[in-house]
Amino acid sequence: MTRRLEKVKGLIEQEISKVILYKLQDPRINLAATLTRVEPSPDLRMAKVFVSIKGDESTQKDILYALRHAKGYIQSEIASHLQLKNTPSLTFYLDEGKRKGGYVLELIEKAIKEDNVEGNMKKLSFGLPKGSLQESTIGMMKNAGYKVYVSSRSYYPSIDDDEMSVRLIRPQDMARYVEKGIIDVGLTGQDWVEEAGADVMCVEKLVYAKQQLTKVRWVLAVPEDSSIESVDDLQGKRISTELVNVTKKYLEEKGIDAEVEFSHGATEAKAPDLVDAIVELTETGSSLRANKLRIIDTVIESATVFIANHKSWEDPWKKKKIENLAILFHGAIIARDKVGLKMNISNEGLNTLLEKLPALRTPTISPLSGNAGYAIETVLDESVVRNIIPELKRVGAEGIIEYPLNKVIL
Repeated sequence: MTRRLEKVKGLIEQEISKVILYKLQDPRINLAATLTRVEPSPDLRMAKVFVSIKGDESTQKDILYALRHAKGYIQSEIASHLQLKNTPSLTFYLDEGKRKGGYVLELIEKAIKEDNVEGNMKKLSFGLPKGSLQESTIGMMKNAGYKVYVSSRSYYPSIDDDEMSVRLIRPQDMARYVEKGIIDVGLTGQDWVEEAGADVMCVEKLVYAKQQLTKVRWVLAVPEDSSIESVDDLQGKRISTELVNVTKKYLEEKGIDAEVEFSHGATEAKAPDLVDAIVELTETGSSLRANKLRIIDTVIESATVFIANHKSWEDPWKKKKIENLAILFHGAIIARDKVGLKMNISNEGLNTLLEKLPALRTPTISPLSGNAGYAIETVLDESVVRNIIPELKRVGAEGIIEYPLNKVIL
């Protein structure tokens, strides 16, 4: 086999092994799946993929279902790595060992539909923001109970929920695709919803960003040595930004007539040589300071929002699924800066301890056996724990345990 064919074979094995490994992490499924062999054609236009799966028919269907949905990004990975003009087509076979051939995946899919395993399965299409929000969103979803696997250079992540299909979409484009119904729901910034002027359902506002659990700001900034002191000084000036429509609306409300040009990137580097001012996104302001820029006003504050298509929201099944996601996402965000605290206290020390103990809600108080005191459990801000624990110890608390939280549902 030529070196190029060997590379194709290796890439296919690598990507499919990831899918199988990912599926094995799902505790609901007991799989024993192995990639038997890969047979790419000499012209690299197609490849036969043989998979051996130990288990019952339901197990086989589950892994083949996962492979079929991963097929698109596996093919894209191969084309990208080898810089091929045409994406090679993969055909999956269930290798049964004793048989020379195998069952083509399409026949397995037909059997699945006949058993109504997949044929009647509803799906919610979900847009995952690509870029700066991607990792923080995947982390948030993990705490919410969803494992998302993103392959490099792939736009079709896997998720451990058969009722959802996920694709990576730039936050700037998310609202338009949701509005048109190309996807049912998505996570993006409120700023990009307003920029697109999209008519979508805002299901939940989730205050998190790339680095912190805070809102972000689009700010109007000028060079440190600029004579421009306020927005009033921008009359007739040139401004560069990615957020053109929102910036124009802001200037119009201020009564300022200035030229606003779209920036394709590196906006901070354009002032003062190319433009007089910029409108740029900032979370901490450190990047602006590093580029010797001075903030003169805030154009808009933004948070991540969970948005839905109106027709999807009207579908009873999808609405319930969307509402469930919103509850879990919101709970995961609240839990990020909270911890749980458990401790025991004597009968005599209870009232004194409760005076010292802040709580998200009233603490849970349970009597210990033998009238030996009380077990206390509460949720509080992580930032105060280091100061609270010594105080609790001083008033007689024992067996103090701090533990992390994934979700807090109020």
